[in-house]
Amino acid sequence: MRVCRKVFPVVLLLLAACTPQAEPVPADLPDPAGTSAPTDPLPTETATDMPTPEPPDGNAPIVFTSNRSEDPELLDLYLLDPVSLDVTPLNTGMPSILASWSPDHNTIVFSEPDAWNLFTIAADGSGLTRITDFRSNNPDWSPDGSKIVFQSDFQNEPQDIPDLYTIDVSGENLSELVDAPETVDYNPRWAPDSSSILFLSNRTGNMELFLMNPDGSDITQITDGASPVTGAAWSPDSQRIAFIYGSSTASELYIIDRGGDTGSVVRLTSDQYNDTGPSWSPDGERIVYASNHDGQLDLWVVNADGSGAVQLTNDAFVDAYPDW
Repeated sequence: MRVCRKVFPVVLLLLAACTPQAEPVPADLPDPAGTSAPTDPLPTETATDMPTPEPPDGNAPIVFTSNRSEDPELLDLYLLDPVSLDVTPLNTGMPSILASWSPDHNTIVFSEPDAWNLFTIAADGSGLTRITDFRSNNPDWSPDGSKIVFQSDFQNEPQDIPDLYTIDVSGENLSELVDAPETVDYNPRWAPDSSSILFLSNRTGNMELFLMNPDGSDITQITDGASPVTGAAWSPDSQRIAFIYGSSTASELYIIDRGGDTGSVVRLTSDQYNDTGPSWSPDGERIVYASNHDGQLDLWVVNADGSGAVQLTNDAFVDAYPDW
């Protein structure tokens, strides 16, 4: 199978098959939105100073995308132990990005960015299985582990304008949740309590956070800022949402409650670097993300109150899109 032959162009285009492109982002920052982030802060925020880092506890592995194989032009999946910092390759045998853990932490779903198909693989690297045979991307699991929600532009409209779908893990029972040909709907994330699906959309102008029922009904806008939001993830209790907001040269990590109360907004990072791809720890106490703080994308973790930022990887490779 053909592999990615230029890491940074490929990183920039990870979602090009499923999202429209606005002005380019820096070469060391993969932008899941395919859009530039805003320049102004949210109207209500709480900045938190970063104390001296302390190692995180917990032992749940983090899956992430990196080019650290023998072929540095190939993006593949790896597991990181957040305590020992040991990295284990999954060796999928193909370009692999945007991975998501199953609820039982036994299986990973991911995108293959050549044909833009979805695959699953066991946590030990066995049992590689293709789920879709059409352009599909940015997958996430239903809380019961039976379905995958994802974005796709494969039918009914021009390419680069994604809609949202679900499909059984078996690859059967494809269902379209959102079909809005003129709006970009992407980054679907199923609430751990099964109540809602979080997604990003420009249906009201800027790229904002929205919630909908798992059947696609009752779409509700959560944020309403002056500029776009990019990247988001549920807390394990389904009550809070971590998201990325900032400029194309300094995007920061925030939290908001699921009701969208601006008074609940907490700013977790304030470092003037590009932070992207948030994911919560299983205990809800920490958030892992990627940042170019040291010049290239590495993985970092921060407490959910903005304290205790710790760098988990520090190397010359691209380390991005973590899922805890």
